[in-house]
Amino acid sequence: MHLKDSTIKDGVKKIHNLQQGTIYVFENFMISEFNEGAIIDFDCFVQLFHYLNSYSENKESFGYISNRVNNYTVKVTDFMKTRPLAQKVYPSAVITYDEKGRNTFKFEKQINDCHAILCESLDKAVLYLTGSLTNAC
Repeated sequence: MHLKDSTIKDGVKKIHNLQQGTIYVFENFMISEFNEGAIIDFDCFVQLFHYLNSYSENKESFGYISNRVNNYTVKVTDFMKTRPLAQKVYPSAVITYDEKGRNTFKFEKQINDCHAILCESLDKAVLYLTGSLTNAC
């Protein structure tokens, strides 16, 4: 489900349009929705960490949701290079909508030891990041 079709769309505080897709900023988390066929590379990760660090400043908790409504390529090795840019560990959730997406996430998780969890819906991911859902999605 695209964010624009969700029940939380009215909570968006700021929108950033990147070449690869859109970043939606909420009070305590941000959501990315990348375009079909986009390549999420070093420069994109630098932008993501810039926004994460900027919007999480002076907040005890701030999270990130990757809403994978489209198919795109994540350059995992580029992510690993930009990891030191993160000023802290951000609670993260990835939402996939098919078996291929779930398998891709599992592969990414094995390669880079990320702390993200896999969720089946945008609502559950938000509940997880806001502390209303304490176990896995």
